[in-house]
Amino acid sequence: MKPAYLLLGLLPCATATLAQNSPATYRVAVDLQQVQNDRVRVVVRPPAVRENQATYVLPSVVPGSYSKKDYGRFITDFQAFDSQGKKLKTIRQGDNLFLIEKARQLDRLEYLVDDTWDSKDKNFVFQPGGTNIDAGRNFVLNHYGLYGYLEGYKMQPYEVTINKPAELYGATSLGKQSPTATQDVFRAGSYVQLADAPVMYSRPDTTSFTTGGARISVSVFSENGVVKSAQVSEAMRPMAEALAKFFGRMPVPRYHFIMYFPAFSSPVVNPAGGFGAMEHSYSSVYFLPEIADAVRIRSLVREVASHEFLHILTPLNIHSREIGEFDFRTPKMSQHLWLYEGVTEYFAQLVQLQGGLTQEDDFRKEIKHKIEDMQKYRTVSFTEMSRNILVDPYKDMYENVYKKGALIGFLLDIRIQELTQGRLSLRDVLLQLGQKYGPERPFEDEQLIPEIVQLTHPQLQQFFTDYVQGSQPLPLTEYLAKIGWRYAPKANVVVKAFGELGFRYDQDKQSFILAQTRAENNVFSLQNDDVILQVNSTPVTMENAELLLRPLIEPATDTPVRIVYRRGSTQQQVEASPRDMEAEVKHLLEPLPTLTEAQRALHDQLLRPRA
Repeated sequence: MKPAYLLLGLLPCATATLAQNSPATYRVAVDLQQVQNDRVRVVVRPPAVRENQATYVLPSVVPGSYSKKDYGRFITDFQAFDSQGKKLKTIRQGDNLFLIEKARQLDRLEYLVDDTWDSKDKNFVFQPGGTNIDAGRNFVLNHYGLYGYLEGYKMQPYEVTINKPAELYGATSLGKQSPTATQDVFRAGSYVQLADAPVMYSRPDTTSFTTGGARISVSVFSENGVVKSAQVSEAMRPMAEALAKFFGRMPVPRYHFIMYFPAFSSPVVNPAGGFGAMEHSYSSVYFLPEIADAVRIRSLVREVASHEFLHILTPLNIHSREIGEFDFRTPKMSQHLWLYEGVTEYFAQLVQLQGGLTQEDDFRKEIKHKIEDMQKYRTVSFTEMSRNILVDPYKDMYENVYKKGALIGFLLDIRIQELTQGRLSLRDVLLQLGQKYGPERPFEDEQLIPEIVQLTHPQLQQFFTDYVQGSQPLPLTEYLAKIGWRYAPKANVVVKAFGELGFRYDQDKQSFILAQTRAENNVFSLQNDDVILQVNSTPVTMENAELLLRPLIEPATDTPVRIVYRRGSTQQQVEASPRDMEAEVKHLLEPLPTLTEAQRALHDQLLRPRA
């Protein structure tokens, strides 16, 4: 990308507004009207500096992310000026630090910012945690990707003025004023608070509703106009209502879903990234595929949003000092990823079950998949892994927080309810902690586990010692039996199946092709390199592949399936039904045919849908 060195000076319409503020406030101006080569100009007027030398910091890591991002590498043409417009000497130190000489004279900083979504280097920034600059059409602005803070002045207030095209609307959880149609003004009490409230600018498409005492807003940008906020909001409402039941009342007064839907062929879809979301205290940002199928969109949105939404409990209301006073430069990580991500993921599945959005079979399948996926990682202390998640060998284990971390939450819930004879659940314990701490009061990292033990039962300490702080394998067989489920690492069973089938996607041909498949081992007599064209008369595409191909791997009924495929240059058709096949199943998980009274009681208090 060719650099754009466009010197705008101070943004004219922003200056008059900013000059009225307290000198203790950062005054930031961003121009979204004059964009060149996907770069925007940022002007920062910092608070008065007491030191002769100051360091301007762009984040290396941000809350909610557990890998280095180094946002300073997207900054170019960095300059510092005194009040007379004279340049001050600056020295760049690495990606994220800018040293400023004669800092007591510092009046303003000016520089250009490139967007992260267009970056193709190996240190890819996941889209929900990055920035998109699409002039006149869409801007996704995570503040920490645009501006930083002076070392030692992180907790000073910020006022951000954004000049924008009149037709674009800024969706955010952060309060704003709009003096004109082309200007928005945002205020935050500190850099930490500002970093917690991203903004997306696009043509307005927002739908809102109220549930559990909270105002829920959904703002959508769909590249081809396929997905609408009303459609997403309709999918969100049952999940939000289930959450309100789960909590009794929403723990926050408002929440904003900020959603970007790219086409599969969009240049902003990075093969190294995939799709997903990133949470904030009162909002979350989503990067999900633009799919015309309303059923698929509803399922996808609900699955991802249920997890992110539940972060209103943790880490918003329950977090350690490491998160509450986050060090963007050299962060010290908390040891409790099992709580922040693991328990959140467990609750995301439990809420849907207890809210009647899914069935117990669906919940059990999710647990089985997490058990299977957990096997990819070696068993280590989860607290040790959390503390060291940014470095080898632990940084490659992060995805396990959604697998083993969720299982830790599930087994912990079983144990708490067993020890307290149903008087307390894991949800009850965390709600008590949320009331004690809340958004403004962090807990001390070393004190969380002892406090949970004190709130519940002394014997719970052994669970933490063995399976969270220690590295013993999770007691899946023992604990799942307590709720009437049979678990076995391996078992010989008879299953309904079509046989061995595998698929790969050819990006160039945009086709799904059979792989690791032998004709004698499946009822369709399909073989490697056959191209799947249709399933039950429906053409197979990237958008519907999961819906059409998954039942071929795991059939749910005995219904015959008709497949149209191409072998070489010949198109053929075959129809078959699943057959009884003997198989060795790994990680068998099934309900026991009969339950004891104790198993039934624990099962029902844990998994029965709430009225």
